Amino acid sequence: MSLSNFLRLCVLGFTIWASFVFVLSLFGDEPVTFFPIDSQLALFPPLYRYEILRLTLIGLLIYFSLQHIFAPNKTYSAARIVMLALFFLFYTGAIKIIPDGHLRREGGALLATALIAGLYYFVSRPRIKKIFHRR
Repeated sequence: MSLSNFLRLCVLGFTIWASFVFVLSLFGDEPVTFFPIDSQLALFPPLYRYEILRLTLIGLLIYFSLQHIFAPNKTYSAARIVMLALFFLFYTGAIKIIPDGHLRREGGALLATALIAGLYYFVSRPRIKKIFHRR
């Protein structure tokens, strides 16, 4: 077995482990890996925002690890990476915020995240990028 195949297996193992952590933390009551902070403390931002950010980062690592394994030649523009990060933030936030009853406080942030991600998606399309290319 060559070194590159061994490293791909390591990345695949990490991706499988991260997928379990992501799914169990996203749909479970308690996170699988937790922040060493007492949940009863009055924090700003609240603890569920930290959890959403952690799950977004884990989800992005899973996505890009799978891209690295199965489509290593695929390239991304900076706008596409920002769009993916914002969509992951939006979906993770919606899945965690709505069942917990925080939608009234966080609805504006979710809507703004979705609008900005949609804007980045529109801007990263090849036909639109041709309008702004250098001459």
